[in-house]
Amino acid sequence: MPESRCLQGIWSSPWIFIFAASGSAVGLGNIWKFPYVLGQNGGGAFLLVYCLCLLLVGLPVLIAEVALGRTVRSNPIDTVNDLSERRIVHSAWVVVPWIAGITGFLILSFYSVIAGWSFAYLERAISGDFMGITSSSATDMFSELLAEPSEMLLWHSVFVVLVVMTVGQSVTRGLSAVVRFLLPALVITLGALAVYSVSIGDMDSTLRFMFQWSWQDVTFDVVLAAVSLALFSLSVGMGAMFAYGAYINKRMSIARACTIVVGVDLLVALLSGLVIFPLVFAFQIDVEAGPSLTFVSLPIIFGNLIGGQFFASIFFLLLVIAALTSAISMLELFVAWLHEKFYIARLKAAFLMGVLVWFVGVAVLLSFNHWDSDIVLGLNFFEVLDSVTSLILLPIGAILLSILVAWFIPHAMLQNEMITQRLSHFQWWYNVLKYISIPAMVMITVAGWIGV
Repeated sequence: MPESRCLQGIWSSPWIFIFAASGSAVGLGNIWKFPYVLGQNGGGAFLLVYCLCLLLVGLPVLIAEVALGRTVRSNPIDTVNDLSERRIVHSAWVVVPWIAGITGFLILSFYSVIAGWSFAYLERAISGDFMGITSSSATDMFSELLAEPSEMLLWHSVFVVLVVMTVGQSVTRGLSAVVRFLLPALVITLGALAVYSVSIGDMDSTLRFMFQWSWQDVTFDVVLAAVSLALFSLSVGMGAMFAYGAYINKRMSIARACTIVVGVDLLVALLSGLVIFPLVFAFQIDVEAGPSLTFVSLPIIFGNLIGGQFFASIFFLLLVIAALTSAISMLELFVAWLHEKFYIARLKAAFLMGVLVWFVGVAVLLSFNHWDSDIVLGLNFFEVLDSVTSLILLPIGAILLSILVAWFIPHAMLQNEMITQRLSHFQWWYNVLKYISIPAMVMITVAGWIGV
């Protein structure tokens, strides 16, 4: 492959890749979404199914995406084009990275708005606005934020700028420098906050809720929610891990690295649950509060705790950090493609993509106030984007990528890319991807579409 098309630089060590991939996986999905989805789906039964989905669906697809990204050490679009030129796959398969890139772009456009809420609440926490807050005033605070597009626009813009400035640097100076410090800081601080929450909250109720289950609690809706969250949480199906895989050196074991990434992702999700639920049960907050669990319920909790201002500030800072480490990977696919295909400087490419994300994000934040009107099937613009990405594009991207890897990429090429010392490990991954992950994703996705 011509040198001009090769990516500039690789991860300086296996751990930097693990930090970067874990940072991409660990985001609002773990700290904001996991607790409220767990609360809405019965607790322990959902956690059990979610763990199985991470092992039997998330991990195999993650390995497939990273391995495919490393095949020719280029951006995902040129990777598939290169495989097509070598007559390994049909040229039509280039649709896979395009779907992944578009999915990541659309998710980032509303992800940045939600990250902006985290910025707004961080500012409120630092200012002490939560102290002594009541349930009605907490609800009013969130409603006032949604009704004020200028404030959401400010924080949305700040977040997009941070993402652009990070992705616009080289891998070594940009992504590596950020994740090397932010991810360990996030895990350590979240762990400390979990210890604090457990020490003052209702731990008995938390343990019963999170870890006790029965088979009758395992419904199709629980399985569907677990699979969707596993894919979203690990950032598979949106091109992020595909792009990151291109930066891995040829000696690194993809299987081992991806297993660690899944472990970190699950650890952060569990720590988030241990931060939130002991306080939720102690203050008798509804565990099924949904998305408002973070932005309405937690201010009430922190506002009535000794040291609540400090711990609220720490928590919402964690949300900002988690959002940033995930968002930088969503922009990488198209930035790398523009940089290599059209020789556009990375910072300029990141700026161009950031402008597009910013404009779509403006439409998203306006859908909470001035443009809060039905577009399709009673959904506003934000709800349409959320539904299209989570229920259509994300699973389709993951399914197509898995089929490409399992059924069309040569067996020997895959084994060489994974670099696992035991053939049995490779065969386990390959068979699980081919005969469990793909059928499970297809059946669950189709059943979800037809409303089974």
